[in-house]
Amino acid sequence: MKGGLSLYNTMSGRKERFLPRDPPHVAMFVCGPTVQSEMHVGHARTYIFFDALVRYLGHLGYDVFYLMNITDIDEKVSLAASRAGEDPLAYSRRMTASLLDDLRLLNITQVSRFELVSSHVEEMIRQITSLLDKKFAYQADGWVYFDTTKFGHLGRLSHQSKQDLALRPIELSLRKRNLNDFALWRPEIIIEGRWKSPWGVGSPGWHIQDTAITIPILGPQYDLHGGAYELIYPHHEAEIAQAESITGVRPLVKYWVHTNLLRTEGLKMSNSLGNVVTVKEALRSWSADEIRVALLSIHYRKEAGLTGLGAARRKLRGMWRIAKRFPEKESGDAHSLVQFERALNDDFDSPAALEWAERTLKAAAKEPNQKKARGLAASAMAGMRILGVDLLEYA
Repeated sequence: MKGGLSLYNTMSGRKERFLPRDPPHVAMFVCGPTVQSEMHVGHARTYIFFDALVRYLGHLGYDVFYLMNITDIDEKVSLAASRAGEDPLAYSRRMTASLLDDLRLLNITQVSRFELVSSHVEEMIRQITSLLDKKFAYQADGWVYFDTTKFGHLGRLSHQSKQDLALRPIELSLRKRNLNDFALWRPEIIIEGRWKSPWGVGSPGWHIQDTAITIPILGPQYDLHGGAYELIYPHHEAEIAQAESITGVRPLVKYWVHTNLLRTEGLKMSNSLGNVVTVKEALRSWSADEIRVALLSIHYRKEAGLTGLGAARRKLRGMWRIAKRFPEKESGDAHSLVQFERALNDDFDSPAALEWAERTLKAAAKEPNQKKARGLAASAMAGMRILGVDLLEYA
């Protein structure tokens, strides 16, 4: 097992050496999408990054268990189903099938296990009951809220003080005791398949959904939690508060890794803004490899856009023209991936890794010694495969 990987940990605000709790095993969870509509390229940025990261962890010798949830019960899902004139549960099943198809088309294959939120409502009820019993939560008119004054670490992940948090209240309501308290259970009926609970018929809040999946499957602590930047507050802060209050174990997660926004026309790509480009729309004009290379050409912690798709196509076509001259998947020199690994070990610098692969292939094309040329080409193609792109299959 190779070492040397460092990742930027949102919790500490700095790059840290990646040292899982039980090497070579790595347990990780990434927040999946809410299936209110078709998956868009903003989602794809996050999932392509984590797919590539898991591939690289495998290259380093780690055995990764990668868990992802799919939020199939949510008010947004129900509203979308109503607009489409469909039953909410049937609609969510159709959108979930579409999501899984999009992931397949994008060659996002490294998720070990998908979990539907709707399959874990009983566990949510058990966890909410535990929080009530431990006085971390309270009831109000059929609602159940987490009492953030009972958890002293709120704001650590998002690096906000109590004064900062006071300016960013969660879920404004006169029923709440404190501005930052958040709902664990809601009496509103947001889907047809509503649930009975000790607090009446209703549905779970958003934040409890992830802990109901991760604690039973990954346990009270795991190695890496990923997701998009905008989830840090309040969603991931709420996850920490809930889980650590339920289990009494800290920290919930060793490494928090977040991807930055994808923007289009200067605005965040978002369903609420109506400026999304769905994966299916993108795939009509661009290949999955081109989308992957375009998105990995921008460091995951920087904002990205879609303007790099043309450059990605030109880059891949140029690399493919050289790669097809070396069709045998030979092994490169033992030290041939050193620069590639050095780039990815530095907070997964995929732009530098891609530049190395392109540069190495160009060197192979100019190398008069055929054995050395084959070795260079094989190394570059091996690096690209680690990132999820097989140059010999690109066309």
